Amino acid sequence: MNEFYTTYNEYSCETDMQEVDEKLEMLRTKKAEALLKHQTMPENIIEIHSSEEFNKLLKDYPETIVIIDFWAVWCGPCQFFAPIFKKLHGEYRKDFIFVKVNVDENNAIAMKYGITGIPTTLFIKGDDVINQVVGAMNYEGMKKVLEKLKQ
Repeated sequence: MNEFYTTYNEYSCETDMQEVDEKLEMLRTKKAEALLKHQTMPENIIEIHSSEEFNKLLKDYPETIVIIDFWAVWCGPCQFFAPIFKKLHGEYRKDFIFVKVNVDENNAIAMKYGITGIPTTLFIKGDDVINQVVGAMNYEGMKKVLEKLKQ
């Protein structure tokens, strides 16, 4: 009887340790994926040149808020907003992905989101538009929006 009990206890301990090892490995994998995702956040403002490129970006970062500046070369308010967008990127690039979409070159993307006036800034997470700013908002106003979204 003692032999059986000792063997059973050894088996039970071995099984428990195997479960613990599996759970630890799962946690290590999740942590590594999170670190890799954070490390691979784009460092620069991304200029989108096609719908395919845009869709891939959203697919690659479903849990990250993507901030999109819809603009055009001929748009005066867009030119006013460009340095504000760049400054915000410098401060928040670890929290958000910053993207510029020229509506003249990427009309399909603008149409998909119903962009009728520029500049328009969209905030997208996954497939959902979570905020929209139409017009050239000043730096302080945009910073308040980003701080709210960051929480």
